[in-house]
Amino acid sequence: MWSPSQAAIQRERKRRARFFSGMDLWPFVGISLVLLIIFMVIVPPPPHHDSIDLPRTVHAAVQAKARREDAIRITVMRDGSVYYRNMRVMLGDLPKRIQEAVQDGAEKKVYLAVDTRSRYGDAAAVVDQIRKAGISEVCILTEKAEKL
Repeated sequence: MWSPSQAAIQRERKRRARFFSGMDLWPFVGISLVLLIIFMVIVPPPPHHDSIDLPRTVHAAVQAKARREDAIRITVMRDGSVYYRNMRVMLGDLPKRIQEAVQDGAEKKVYLAVDTRSRYGDAAAVVDQIRKAGISEVCILTEKAEKL
């Protein structure tokens, strides 16, 4: 049965404010997804040869060619690991890589960066491998100290 009072009650129900009592998590999901994509795309480079403590000397000379892209730069870390340019290599692979670089037009000079706290034996082994490649010109990279 229909009555005018029931119609008024239905109109009043339609006019009532309906509050959303739940939480809308879609903005949170969207922001989390964007942050996930950003952190997956922007991957920091692995720590390697840039975090090296070079020995300090008073009479260091500037070696501008050591910064060239085709320069033969070898780094010996304090734990004995060896990096050729930006890649970690085994000690036995050095002569082949050096010879390939010289054939590709690199300067016949090796720039050797040895960490201050590395062992002498590790650096000597690298120099032996450089000699096996046929390179006699080795430049040991250092930092210039004001006064010792």
